[in-house]
Amino acid sequence: MERVSEKVAVQLKKLISNGSLKVGDRLPSERDLSEQMGVSRTSVREALQQLEMQGILETVHGGGSVIRNITEQEIRKPIERFIEQDKKRVLELAELRAFMEAWAAREAARNRTDQELETMRGYLEEMEHDFEKGAIRYEVDFKYHTEIAAATHNTIYLHLIDNIYSLINYSVKVHREEVFVSREDQETILNHHRKIYQGICDRDPDRAESAMKEHLAFVVREFKRKFFDR
Repeated sequence: MERVSEKVAVQLKKLISNGSLKVGDRLPSERDLSEQMGVSRTSVREALQQLEMQGILETVHGGGSVIRNITEQEIRKPIERFIEQDKKRVLELAELRAFMEAWAAREAARNRTDQELETMRGYLEEMEHDFEKGAIRYEVDFKYHTEIAAATHNTIYLHLIDNIYSLINYSVKVHREEVFVSREDQETILNHHRKIYQGICDRDPDRAESAMKEHLAFVVREFKRKFFDR
C-alpha cells in the first residue's frame, strides 16, 4: 500500500509538472502544506525529504524548501541546442515519448482516482471547445497528458517524464507551427484523446494503452511525413 508521504510527494511533483510550482519557487511551510493537503506534518516532512534526495528540492538558508532541477541545468540546455538544430532529434524524442506514455496510459487506467479522472475530463472538454473555435491549444493538450502521467502514481516515472516534457515543450516552441495545423489533424488528435480518456475511465488498461499507442504513432508518423518524406 502506498504511504501517505509518497502520495504527498506525487502530488507535489504533479504541481511541478503542470506548472503550478516552478523552479526557484519556495514551498509553503510544513504546517501550511499539511493543512492544505489534509495530512500530518510528519507525512509532509517525509515527502519533502524524498524530493530532496531525488534532487527536486533543496533546503535554503533560513529554512524552507526551494524547487530545483539538476537535470534541467546540466542536461537540458545542450539537448535543447540539438533539438533546435536537428529535427531528427525531435523525432527521437517523440519516439521515446510514445514508448513511455503507452505504459503510462495503462498504469493510469489501473491507478487513477475519481478526482484525476474528473480533471482529465475537464481538459478534454476544453480541447473540444477549442476545436469548435478553431484549434486545440497546446497548453491544454499538455496538461491532459500531464494528468495521465500523475495518475500512474509512479514516483520514478513522474521524475523521468517531467524532464522529457521539458524537452517536448521546448521542441514544440521551435517546430509545432510546422506540424498538426490542418483541421483534419486537429480532429484526429481530439478523437485519439477521447479514446484514451474512455479507456482510463473504464479502467481498461489494454484499451487505454492501445489508444495512446495509436495517438503517438500518428504523431511520429506525421512528423516523419512532413519533415523527412519530402
